[in-house]
Amino acid sequence: MSPNFDNLVNKGKGFLKQAADQTTRIAKIGKLNTNVLTLRSEKGRHLQTIGLRTYTLFTENSKIDGVVLQEKVRDEIAQIERIEGRVKELEEEIAELRANTHVDVTDVTDDDDDDDEEEHEKSDKDK
Repeated sequence: MSPNFDNLVNKGKGFLKQAADQTTRIAKIGKLNTNVLTLRSEKGRHLQTIGLRTYTLFTENSKIDGVVLQEKVRDEIAQIERIEGRVKELEEEIAELRANTHVDVTDVTDDDDDDDEEEHEKSDKDK
């Protein structure tokens, strides 16, 4: 095979690898974003539980005792803090993946060797 064809094939392979890498990166970002949304939804449920427990405490006693309230919502607050920490980690990972968007754009029709062109011209003259 000619060097030009091999060069073109190699450039094509490089392009396909880059496209596959970019697709994988974008899919990972999508999955991480889905995880963030799921965690935020879970956080919302914990906040609703805190609100319900606060309201129930108020309706039962016509007042809110901070110590009792704190005892009733301690686990929910711990879960919310865990979720917020995980969301922060995921958002940092997403930002890192987005920052690594370098793409090498090359013209696959470029002729890397001018010598090949000269050799081709010589062989045409010899015919």
